[in-house]
Amino acid sequence: MKALRISTIFIIAAIVVVSCGQNADTLDAKKARIDEAMAEIKSLENEIATLKDEVKAEDPDYGKVQENAELVTTLTAQQTSFSHKIEVRGNVQSRTNVYVSAETMGLITAVNVVEGQSIRKGQVLATIDSEMIEKNIAEVENQLEFATTVFQKRERLWKQNIGTEIDYLQAKNNKESLEKSLETLNTQLEKTKIKAPFSGTIEEVPVNSGQVVQPGSPIAFLVSNQNMYIKAEVSEAYIGKFEKGDTTDVSIPSLGEQFKSTIVSVGSVINQGSRTFTIEVKLPKVDEYLKTNLVTVLGLTDYHVEDAVVIPSRIIQEDLQGNFVYMLENGSKKAKKVHIKLGYSFNNESEVVSGLKGGESVVDKGNRTIADGTTVSVQN
Repeated sequence: MKALRISTIFIIAAIVVVSCGQNADTLDAKKARIDEAMAEIKSLENEIATLKDEVKAEDPDYGKVQENAELVTTLTAQQTSFSHKIEVRGNVQSRTNVYVSAETMGLITAVNVVEGQSIRKGQVLATIDSEMIEKNIAEVENQLEFATTVFQKRERLWKQNIGTEIDYLQAKNNKESLEKSLETLNTQLEKTKIKAPFSGTIEEVPVNSGQVVQPGSPIAFLVSNQNMYIKAEVSEAYIGKFEKGDTTDVSIPSLGEQFKSTIVSVGSVINQGSRTFTIEVKLPKVDEYLKTNLVTVLGLTDYHVEDAVVIPSRIIQEDLQGNFVYMLENGSKKAKKVHIKLGYSFNNESEVVSGLKGGESVVDKGNRTIADGTTVSVQN
């Protein structure tokens, strides 16, 4: 086409030169030759236009500016179930791990257990000096024996209408009072024998013989794996998100173990200091797991939908109007920018609430090097 234009210019120049050569001094002759040249140019332009139409009919790309296509890959926006989870730290706890304490004041006369020893329920762990109580019991027993004899005699006389009612009632009252005193002393004597409330293993013995203890002083730390669970504190922002029976993921980092369990309890009280509530998760009866204060990580599902549009989070971009992705419509080679509204994101995937319906071809690799309307070449 460029060559055709050059030829046209040469023709016009030749016509002008010839015209000037024939009669350079005649103005009308010059004007006449100009009119003839213009007519010839018009004829050539019409011929060029006709030739262009004929060429384009056989080659549609003739005359178009060729663009370099950007290489990209695509993926399909999936319509599937989507879950969002939070992770909270938990600790293994036991309802049967306790410090067994003294219930009375006195001197420790014997410690019958050591760390690591297995014991049975009711076994005596330690004893407190009971000499004073035993003497009091002996004294009260003597008084009770005498009071019982007096009461029996008063009772026989009273049945024979001998004596006064006051004497009978006083004897009865003395006997019953001493019986109660003896019962109290026996209870106190029993408390000098510190017994195991359940079967288990002695983890710690913080006292020694000869040591004076007060009520509440720890005598031994008794542990058992009979009733263990995982306890975790969850932010009040998640109130109503979890229920008893919900499935949860559990990992124990120190052991490299992972398993699924269920929530057995959801607390209804908010801690004023931490603004959290408590959940309890069932712990399988596996020896390695049954260790108090073992750290765990719980994966709790706070959001789930069965029919969601899900795309990888890595392909999402953002501009002044919000989040967007590039997609290809109906086999088009032009990238189209589509703004989307996002829901939750988890595990490198995001839920698309609006903007995509599922099944669309979305640009994956190469999406950072293109713009709206860019010609692309898909190389999946």
